Formats: sequence, C-alpha cells, structure tokens
Amino acid sequence: MLHFSCDLCGCSLNDRRYVLQLEAYPAFDPDELQAADLDLDHLQAVTEELESGTSVDELDDGSTHQLRYDLCPHCYRKFLRDPLGREAMRRLRFSKN
Repeated sequence: MLHFSCDLCGCSLNDRRYVLQLEAYPAFDPDELQAADLDLDHLQAVTEELESGTSVDELDDGSTHQLRYDLCPHCYRKFLRDPLGREAMRRLRFSKN
C-alpha cells in the first residue's frame, strides 16, 4: 500500500490529496536575423566554448524541469492563494541594526 505525505507540511495524506505539477523551461523569443548573423562561424564558437574548460554544471543546459508535489487540502489552498510565496516574503521584517 502506498503512503503519501504532504510535501509542504509533512502531514499524512489519506484519501484527499492534491497533485501539483510544475514545468519550467527557458522562453524563446526569436530575434530577427541580420546579415551579420549569417556570417558567424558557429563551429568556431562551439570549439572555443569547449576549449574554455567550462564545466557542465556551470552551463545552463536550457532543458525543461518538471516537478511534482503531493499537497494536503490546507497547503493546496495556501498555494492557490499565493503560488509564488510573495506574501511570505512581505511578512519578513528585518531589524534596522
């Protein structure tokens, strides 16, 4: 038997749970091609990037990231009210030292 718990508050989920799926990917807004763009040596640019020694972890691979969370009804309603957590950030008060 599968056991589910809320990924936000950790409470045990029985019959009623909500699945939250997020997908993040880079936006692509194509620019207009200019004549200078066609003159670029793309193979040379790739060769220079490979020789620069940049590690794979440092590069943004531009891939799609898919996330899945199980939420209890309370956390689900809280997410719907403030999906990006903006209210939580506004409530933080730092002292002026």
